[in-house]
Amino acid sequence: MSRRGPYLTLLAVAVLGLVLLGVNLSGTPSSATPAPAPAAQAPAAQAPAPAPPAPAAVSEPFPAEAKYTGYTEGNHAAIAVTVRGGKVAAYLCDGKATEAWYQGSATDGKVDAKGGGGANTLNGTLAGSTLTGTVTAGGKSWTYSAAAASAPAGLYRDKAGERTTGWIKDKDGKVTGLSHRGTTIEPAAPLNPSAAQFVSGDLG
Repeated sequence: MSRRGPYLTLLAVAVLGLVLLGVNLSGTPSSATPAPAPAAQAPAAQAPAPAPPAPAAVSEPFPAEAKYTGYTEGNHAAIAVTVRGGKVAAYLCDGKATEAWYQGSATDGKVDAKGGGGANTLNGTLAGSTLTGTVTAGGKSWTYSAAAASAPAGLYRDKAGERTTGWIKDKDGKVTGLSHRGTTIEPAAPLNPSAAQFVSGDLG
């Protein structure tokens, strides 16, 4: 028998061992790469705090007695507003053909008055010494601005029979007036402050 037989057997066993070793190594799971730690979540954005409520508008009260004279937008007509004891009396006059008388209330720095059976209206708000608002007469509407005035400026009225005459004397001394009897409107006579009634908060 040849002596190479045992060597060949040993070689075959060694080769088989190497093959088995390779199989075992390939079947061994490799070390798993550690999963990255989850990223830290950013804190949720906080909703902005609600804005504080706007302060309530402060009403500016009228003096116990006051009068305001001025003009509507575009100087279309003169206007006089008088306040006394929570009441308001006012007159709008363009000196030509438009006039209206108003009566109402004056509280918390606001005036609310009506005339002509409710068809004519006047409202306004006091800021400092100036009264501003809206006035309507004869189906038309205007904004106005009237400043505080002192005597002899103000509103004057005269009633004689069926005739009623109104005058507005502004702070610069200019007089605007009209006279009406029934539905007839006429130019007013010159103002005589000593003979006419000085209106203050009530038409009487």
